[in-house]
Amino acid sequence: MRTTLVELFEELADLKTLIDSIKPVNDALSDLKLTVVQRYISIRKRFDDAAFSVALYSSFEKFVENLIVEYTRIESRHVDYQALPEKLKDRHLTQSAEPLFRKRLGKNRYIGILPCDVVKNLFDCLSETKPYRLNEAAIIFHDKNLYANEVDTVFSALGIENICALVCDADATRAWYRDTQNLDTSLEVKVRPTVIEERLKDIVVRRNQVAHHGGVPLNILGVDAMGDAVAFIKSLATSIFGLVVGTYFKNHHAESTNRVELVLRSKDSVYQNRKIVVVEKPFKRIFVGQPVFVILESTGARWGRVKNLRVDNVEAQDIEENTNAPNGVRVRLDFEYPNNAKVKLIALQDDDDVVWPPLAPNE
Repeated sequence: MRTTLVELFEELADLKTLIDSIKPVNDALSDLKLTVVQRYISIRKRFDDAAFSVALYSSFEKFVENLIVEYTRIESRHVDYQALPEKLKDRHLTQSAEPLFRKRLGKNRYIGILPCDVVKNLFDCLSETKPYRLNEAAIIFHDKNLYANEVDTVFSALGIENICALVCDADATRAWYRDTQNLDTSLEVKVRPTVIEERLKDIVVRRNQVAHHGGVPLNILGVDAMGDAVAFIKSLATSIFGLVVGTYFKNHHAESTNRVELVLRSKDSVYQNRKIVVVEKPFKRIFVGQPVFVILESTGARWGRVKNLRVDNVEAQDIEENTNAPNGVRVRLDFEYPNNAKVKLIALQDDDDVVWPPLAPNE
């Protein structure tokens, strides 16, 4: 699942390269006084804007669809079909049957999809066959552009309601908003849902202008505005991903025997920019490099790895069950522990490559 976000970041990096090239290229060409070159510069501005608008929206739409597909693949491997969210089953049933009835399979978004495969998958699901396979085209179906309300709709099928309102409190959204408003990084901010709605609407509308009017946008974005649009999509996607990951953690690690809860010794056991916590000696082994996470009910999850362990100021690579630690264990994280006493810090005994990238050789 994490690869969906990695792929989006790679595409956004390419867009940033495009943005960074616009001024240097135009400056270099502007010295050439040939009429055809000057006309090319004028045309290029329009088509750079058109290409950017289409590519940015397309990257976001692909990210949303791929994330939903990956999440539902994971769920279908671990959960019986009847235990899936009702909205997900309703969407799967309706959007599997609709293209069959209207004979749309093999066309447009259904290219390469055979009727017999759709029928077999649907039959297996409804007859509770194991393993079963969802019709992915049905899961990600949406016949509207991804305005905020449509983003809410497609993610509600996963059991996440009003996701565009939830992202307002997410770490990445708040960081983006502080940056765009030139606010102090330590300042607590509240991003209003209308900010998300309007910024997303602007990206969708610009994409539609290009689709309907060709390479003749009504107003051309400057490079700064393009950069801000990329930063917004990056923060929005990161926040959405965190909420989906939080749901995944609750579904698959909340009661897992693979988990170890690290209990803070007191409310004052968090320091150094909230990246070090002092916990009671755990009842199972913990170790450097171990995956850890917290779930924030309203904004998803934070996750990372144990970067360092200390007992009585002595560094250790691991802490065993029989380790003597009367003063607790100091754990350094690579993310900020939330300022919320109810949040639980959970360590996993084994890696989970759905969310965590592999450890680098020197880690």
